[in-house]
Amino acid sequence: MNPNLKSAIIEFLANEFQVNSDTLIPDTSFTLDLNLSLQATLDLLQRLQDALNFTLPEDKISGINTISDIFSALEPEIPNPDET
Repeated sequence: MNPNLKSAIIEFLANEFQVNSDTLIPDTSFTLDLNLSLQATLDLLQRLQDALNFTLPEDKISGINTISDIFSALEPEIPNPDET
């Protein structure tokens, strides 16, 4: 996946939660670590998609629990420009 998009996702989340981006690791859980409800997580994912102009696959959204899950869901959708 495009490393610039990964960085943009991390920066967006850091701004949303008002934390240093270094504290957000791929295994950061939206529910366990950031104390979001399922609905709040879905709302966050929608804001993220709107802000960064991408679309997560519908069939993957319900399985997104961590930052890494976002990256995994986008991997087949947005290839790394170095690999094209």
